[in-house]
Amino acid sequence: MWRRGERLYALLVFLVVALEALALGKLVLVFSGRLFHLLGYPQAQQALLEALFLTGVALILLSAYIPLYHAYTKTKELWDRKVFEEWVSRFSLALFGEAALPPPPWPRLALEALLHLRETLEGDCGERIEAWIRQANPRWNRVLKGRLASRPARLDALEALAQARLPETLGLILPYLRHPDPVLRLAAARAGARVAQGEGILQLGRALLQAGLPRGALLEILLLQNQATPVVDLFLREGQVEERWAALEALGRLKIHTLAVMATSFLEDPDPELKAAAMRALWRLGYAPEGYEDVLLVSLKDAREFLRAHATRLLALLKNDFARRILWEMLSDPSFYVRRAAAEALGTLDPETLREAAQVYPDPYGRAMAAQVLQEASWKS
Repeated sequence: MWRRGERLYALLVFLVVALEALALGKLVLVFSGRLFHLLGYPQAQQALLEALFLTGVALILLSAYIPLYHAYTKTKELWDRKVFEEWVSRFSLALFGEAALPPPPWPRLALEALLHLRETLEGDCGERIEAWIRQANPRWNRVLKGRLASRPARLDALEALAQARLPETLGLILPYLRHPDPVLRLAAARAGARVAQGEGILQLGRALLQAGLPRGALLEILLLQNQATPVVDLFLREGQVEERWAALEALGRLKIHTLAVMATSFLEDPDPELKAAAMRALWRLGYAPEGYEDVLLVSLKDAREFLRAHATRLLALLKNDFARRILWEMLSDPSFYVRRAAAEALGTLDPETLREAAQVYPDPYGRAMAAQVLQEASWKS
């Protein structure tokens, strides 16, 4: 984004470079003519002096502008900060009935102060500030609907809508989830996650299915939502691999226990990333995958160590002799991470068996891992 004064700086640099290029071009022509005796010495001398003069003027302009620009921006930032704090104070006094609300229209810094208070306050105070934002009638609508607005202006408008959290602005945001610019799509998704309420939550979810965002961005959006359960459910039922992976991750991190059964169906998914995400979700939920023991056994023999590690951790939730026996065997896995997962799971399920493994386990690496996990547990206690 451009700060005030940077456009002038860019124009000045462009003019300096253009003047230098013009001077060098003229020098090349004049000295080439002198080399072939087409031009005289006075002409070459004049061209050289003109080039030196232009270079000197350019250096003076740059040398004068740079410190002036930095002094201006520093002063401007301090002044803006002071005005911003004054508006925060004025709105706060009006909010608590100690002063009258300043009549709109309000300047840009006043709107930023309102958005700051909207981010900070909840409940009745937040609702009053929300009404004031509507009263201000900001230009975000015109920016997002207009064709001539720049990318930075659209990003600023989307960020402001996210801070304002006005439910009626979701209609402005959803079209940007189909925008060809991926940065604007991501900004719109973040704004929509904070704005959507009621029926708008599913509208946002269906728009996200068509947005083509990467899985990490989709997970971020789900974690931003206050009511992510409907969208997680939608992603699990109708989404592709990216949406389902994000939904499974969000399901576990947000502790959505009502959808735990849906996660178990992904334990048999052919995609190893989805299978691992389902295991992580169930482990975070503490949901025992009863009836899927054979599926876990297949994962425990998989060549990919991340699947073996996740399946090993999940086994501890079964809390039976089958899980205890398999965890004992997994202490001899060639992967450090799988052995670590087996020792931690066995310590959760049966600490006595882990202590026994630390003394008599036949594999030296498994025995050392059991002893290390026991020692760490003693430090924590």
